[in-house]
Amino acid sequence: MDETPLPGEGAPEYVQRMATEKCAAAVAALGGTALPVLAADTIVVLDGQILGKPRGPEEAGEMLSRLAGRRHEVITAFRVQHGTAAAGRRVSTAVAFRLLAPAEIAAYVAHGEWQGKAGGYAIQGVASVFVSEVRGSFTNVVGLPLAETIADLQAVGALAAWPPAGFGNSP
Repeated sequence: MDETPLPGEGAPEYVQRMATEKCAAAVAALGGTALPVLAADTIVVLDGQILGKPRGPEEAGEMLSRLAGRRHEVITAFRVQHGTAAAGRRVSTAVAFRLLAPAEIAAYVAHGEWQGKAGGYAIQGVASVFVSEVRGSFTNVVGLPLAETIADLQAVGALAAWPPAGFGNSP
């Protein structure tokens, strides 16, 4: 699948299109089965520019240097399909990084956790020490906004009601 943004396509539209195309491809690969399908895409946006997954250590270091001491946006779009029912949405979270020393960036890049991560970092890992503020869904920054995903899975009939029967009862 080509993940190149279309000419004039904004970051929110881009990430929504990616989630929709991934879901359609998965449904097609399953032969239109009635199994529920969930697809998502997460991007980091700084100054209106999409920071995707770094292609190598140098690019990862450059991304982290740009994010250091600044606020950026993490947008995840997801789409769920169950039979003919479908739902999905975009969730945006503001994340602020503290200032980072060049040695911190170099050590993080050498660690390798940045690989395969939008914006070159994993908030649920070592990079959590870079984060000074999160406004919005933490799980969105990890890669899937859980509260919204659960709601949409329920909406299309792919998940039983939450909480399950007996939840919270003492043993």
